Amino acid sequence: MSNPSFVPNKQRFRSRILLLCAFMLLLAACSAKPAKDGAEAAIYKAYPDLKGRPVTLTEVKRVVDGDTFETAAGEKVRLIGVNTPETVKPGSPIQPYGKQASAFTKGKLTGQSVYLFADTGDKDKYGRLLRYVFIRGESVMFNETLMREGYANTMTIQPNVMFQDLFRKAEKEAREAKRGLWGDPESAAKKK
Repeated sequence: MSNPSFVPNKQRFRSRILLLCAFMLLLAACSAKPAKDGAEAAIYKAYPDLKGRPVTLTEVKRVVDGDTFETAAGEKVRLIGVNTPETVKPGSPIQPYGKQASAFTKGKLTGQSVYLFADTGDKDKYGRLLRYVFIRGESVMFNETLMREGYANTMTIQPNVMFQDLFRKAEKEAREAKRGLWGDPESAAKKK
């Protein structure tokens, strides 16, 4: 003969298990990451090595020079793998094509929302974030664009070397096409 008090306890146990499962599902749904937008998907398609890398979306407040800018949150960001001619180095003259590189970056980034992707190293010795940068809605890395347009040359510093071969290739293409830094020095001087 079965114990009549056992049946209600069994039903309460099942109810509690179902309630616990529903709670766990709700908790999992609330903590899930938001879906990636189309721009991020296009970035990952073009640069699959960036999958799994830390990424943030921020706004560019001001451009310091061709390879450095400040975010709306006040963080300074240095583009990984590229080096533009100096325009603001204390005690040093403005380097050839520095103003053009700075103007190009200002025109492209100021006020824009950008994705910042980290490589292995997070900051440089000056406390600037080291990042690969993408303008929101574009799938071509801005670091690469600077190289291809001839506004920068490669600067590889360990451990941030994920795209060093890509940047070298882009610099070679700019040199061969005589774009920017690699163009006619007289016409570059006229653009100052």
